[in-house]
This record gives sequence, structure tokens and C-alpha cells, in this order.
Amino acid sequence: MLIVDAYNLLHAASGRRGKITGLSLRQLCDVCAEMKLTLVMDGVRKPREPAVDDYATLQLQWAGRGRSADDAIVNMCESSTGRRDICVVTDDRQLQSRVKHLGARALHCGMFLRQLHTYRHLQRHPAPASPAKPVGETTAGETQFWMRVFGFLPSVQADAPKPGKSPSGVQTPRAMEELTEADIDAIDMRVFLD
Repeated sequence: MLIVDAYNLLHAASGRRGKITGLSLRQLCDVCAEMKLTLVMDGVRKPREPAVDDYATLQLQWAGRGRSADDAIVNMCESSTGRRDICVVTDDRQLQSRVKHLGARALHCGMFLRQLHTYRHLQRHPAPASPAKPVGETTAGETQFWMRVFGFLPSVQADAPKPGKSPSGVQTPRAMEELTEADIDAIDMRVFLD
């Protein structure tokens, strides 16, 4: 569970360069809209701030009249049975100390903002998916490898024997187009088994 000390994060973002700077709470919510996290704010909701149900994946929580987000976050940690799974995003050293004392983890706002920037970049510019190799098909490289293993292509050694049968009866390198079904049937697989 990721809990963000929202006003602390907004303050940290205001001092940074880049696209995630000078944000309002609503803009922060827009930036984090695809993430699953809890934003905790001091006091009560102000008229221009988003409502609790404006974002499907975000949980917005105001601490209440006269209460700080720090106290609300500590209460959330205290009431959780999975404290080790909680990570609190804040630069407030006292809050970091309090949640760590309870067994939760703390993450500096700068690190969160860097990760958020990376996450948003990857969302906008996903890496091209490598085409899946169909089951049962071999690549050219795999074919060449096994052709070398079975002696139908020259190995990387400079002194490869001439095509034909070696004294041990193992087929020596030959060109692929020279192979017949009889050549393939004549491969003694017991030579390769130990």
C-alpha cells in the first residue's frame, strides 16, 4: 500500500525542475490517476480540490478539521495488520521516523517523483513488444546450432573433417541441400547420449 503525504509531496515538487512541478492537488491526482495509492491531506477538503470519488484508483483522504495528514497517516499505519507492506511518501523526517517505528517503510518525495516521471514516460512510450516465437517453430540460429551439433554444418573449428562418415560413424559436416531422408535416418543418436 502506497500512502502519500500529499501536501508535502506538492511542496517538494514545487522546488523541482521538469514537468512535474508547481502542481495543484487536482493536477497531482491527474498525474497519478492510473496508479493505486492513497493521498492524505491536512484538514478538510477545499472547494477547488477533487472530491473523494473523482478518481477510480486513487483513495483521497483528508485528516479532518484541525488534524494533520501526519497523524492520519500514523493512524492508518497503526490500524493496519500489514504494516510491512505500507510505504509512506514524505520528506517529513519526523513522519518518516514515526512510520518506520511502526514497521512501515518511507520513501523520499524526490525518489517518488523520479519514479512517477519514469512511469508516465513508459505509459506514453511503451517499449515495443518482442514478437512471441510460435511453439514448434525454430529460428535460423537454432537450426544452425543443431545442424552443427549433428555434424551437418562445419563447426567453428578451422580443421573440420571432410564430409562423409568419420571413423566413429558420426555424420560429418555436409551442406543442408545435400541431405536426403536416408542421411537423416542414418544418424545414430546413441553417439550423442551418455
